[in-house]
Amino acid sequence: MLIRTNLEKIFFAILLAFLCITIGKDWYDFYTCGAVGQCISAAGQMQYITKFVMSSCLTILAYLMANRAFCARDGRFLRLAFCFSLLADFGFSVFNIIFSDNGSLSTVLGIGFFMVFQTILIYRHTRRDEQDKSFPKVFWIIVALAALFAGLAVAGIIGAIVAEVLVYGGFVITSMVVGILAPRKAYFPKKNALFIRWGVVAFFIGDVLVGLSMLSGEDHSALQLISCIANNMIWLAYVPAQLMLIRGAAKE
Repeated sequence: MLIRTNLEKIFFAILLAFLCITIGKDWYDFYTCGAVGQCISAAGQMQYITKFVMSSCLTILAYLMANRAFCARDGRFLRLAFCFSLLADFGFSVFNIIFSDNGSLSTVLGIGFFMVFQTILIYRHTRRDEQDKSFPKVFWIIVALAALFAGLAVAGIIGAIVAEVLVYGGFVITSMVVGILAPRKAYFPKKNALFIRWGVVAFFIGDVLVGLSMLSGEDHSALQLISCIANNMIWLAYVPAQLMLIRGAAKE
């Protein structure tokens, strides 16, 4: 069972309430405005706040759940990972509201913090036992990709933000693969490993939806329709993904 204490129930209820508000507002805007990119931008201020509240609730739940992690070390990994998840959402939302940078710096910060989040998950999900402190070999693949895309950015072949997005794609795919393989590790209890497996898959789906939401086309075009629908579906994948990753640490 995920939620046990009264404090956890309170933050879980707040999370669900703001999820309903966010989804309701997204689809109301879509219903009244249709596939128009400006509608997403116009609704952004309120949605930034509601999404950051949800991210805060998820981080608090991760901290509370870590108290009954199946092992203390995994509980520390969980708390550290969700600190950077919160910082990433701060970059994407609150930072964007405060500085109104049209998404450039806030995107760089958000993706950067999510890279750290994924790094911790990869390290966590490749552990074989409590004493395993080895450097995961899979990290060398990510280092190679980062070097490749950084070189392309320096050479002017691709932009810096594009390079960061591509590197992050390597992190997400790697994280999904090692998370899917988690049930084969002796470190995680069977049920925990299954929650981790489906958590990383849902997180990957959420990131795919983020990518689709960045598409742009003529108003009311098929491309813009895909972008708007994907934008409205992101948190329906993101919240369950985070909850499953939290549940993956809990002791039965």
